[in-house]
Amino acid sequence: MFRIRLMRGLRHPSYFSYELNTAETVGKVWKHAVLLILLSGLLFGAAAYLGISSEYLSKKLTQLPRDEFELHKALFVVGQLLWGLFYGAVIIYIPSLFFWTLSDEDMKPLIVVQFLVLLILLLEKVVLIPFSLTLGVPEISSPFSLGPIAQSLTKNLFFMYFFACISLFKLWAMYIQYTYLRVLTGKSSRVVLAMVIGINLLFWLMSALLSIIQFEKLI
Repeated sequence: MFRIRLMRGLRHPSYFSYELNTAETVGKVWKHAVLLILLSGLLFGAAAYLGISSEYLSKKLTQLPRDEFELHKALFVVGQLLWGLFYGAVIIYIPSLFFWTLSDEDMKPLIVVQFLVLLILLLEKVVLIPFSLTLGVPEISSPFSLGPIAQSLTKNLFFMYFFACISLFKLWAMYIQYTYLRVLTGKSSRVVLAMVIGINLLFWLMSALLSIIQFEKLI
């Protein structure tokens, strides 16, 4: 039985992918999925509690009574926590389903690959928290992404958010996907690369689209 050791999987992708490919069964997949999704929710909720990405709340600080403002803040934290749970589930299962439909591989190893991807993306969020708290740097201006460069070249919000999605951490996640899928699926490098770029491009486009929608104005 294959034992899921995520940190080892990040440090030694070539060896870990070989073990994953040759294992007869993969144990505790659902347990790890639940734990990682809960971790995602807690991290998003904690970031919201610290005031990260709550710019629209700051505008209401002088407009609302304190009790009502605290209620808005609590709802924002709960909303971000739920969004974090949804985000974790999507990152784990949507790409896994996509890769599964394009290959003959069993679903569980593909889910394990996405565990590694989600861990990298959550690590990126953790790293950005100090920048947001100390320097007030929003995610769109992450020093690890192309966001700052895009902001200097265009005023189009969609393109700024799209290029902000392209970061060192996400490229690392794509490398992990590519390395594992090459071993697990046995497909050519070009096919695997097309699969990895395709699903990530779709996620970046959707993320940019959701980022420019001002949901608070729809309520």
